[in-house]
Amino acid sequence: MAAPDLRRTGRVILMDPTYRVLLLRFVVTQNGQPFEFWATPGGRAEDDESDLEAAIRELDEELRLSVALEGPVHVHESTFEVNGNEWRGRDVFFHGACAAGDPVFTGGTEESERAALQEMRWWTLDEIEKTAETVFPPDLGAVSRSLVS
Repeated sequence: MAAPDLRRTGRVILMDPTYRVLLLRFVVTQNGQPFEFWATPGGRAEDDESDLEAAIRELDEELRLSVALEGPVHVHESTFEVNGNEWRGRDVFFHGACAAGDPVFTGGTEESERAALQEMRWWTLDEIEKTAETVFPPDLGAVSRSLVS
């Protein structure tokens, strides 16, 4: 069996002045079933883009937002299946800050993105660490805490 395709992403741990983290709720099909999870803004890097360029573009597309980004501050690698395709993911995270009212949820620019993206919500670090909901990356709470300490 062939190795899964690489899916490289630029993602942003975006915080407001009270250190809440903005997460987006996604619903995709995994193993033939709906799969719901929360993740930071960001998305797949184009072949000619750096991880940082992808993160900047995705912030604009998903949230109409342009902020200074630091990093990378974290890298998470995983293998996963979505909509019948198996992927080897390499998510590169950057850190940015904005006022809570600055992001404007657009749902993305592509049809598949608009179908998957459901909502945005600010989460406290405690909420991220204690939720029973699926959050990616799994160590987001600890990574976010390291950014504010």
